[in-house]
Amino acid sequence: MLRIIASGVLLVCMHTLSTGALAVDSLHARLGGKPVITRVVHGTVDSIAGDPRVNQSFDQIDLRRLKEKLVEQLCALTGGGCTYTGDEMKQVHQGLEITEGEFYALVEALRKALNDQGVGEREKNELLSILAPMKNLVVEK
Repeated sequence: MLRIIASGVLLVCMHTLSTGALAVDSLHARLGGKPVITRVVHGTVDSIAGDPRVNQSFDQIDLRRLKEKLVEQLCALTGGGCTYTGDEMKQVHQGLEITEGEFYALVEALRKALNDQGVGEREKNELLSILAPMKNLVVEK
């Protein structure tokens, strides 16, 4: 009897590993994976690039590359198995004189993009709690 139970448990584990079902618990999976993260990033960047409260910080920025690196970063931070290949946050934002108001405008745009993609409150809050410490690396004044 014990051998049958052990065999059943082993089969369930093998099925779980082969289908990737264990990854369902990751924030990346709960957000909707790379397709949703990509849409959230594109919605956020498009919104802030057109927002007069923030857009001066994006005047000389390659928005295509920014979107690509943000997708990588969010994928990596949420357990999606991606590798972030961009520069360090403090280095990237140094000299841009980003204010708290600009930072919060970005958060507002991010929340809207997450809402537009139907991301749940738990996932939004979890993502924002991962990103919140970056404020000290971004805001200069």
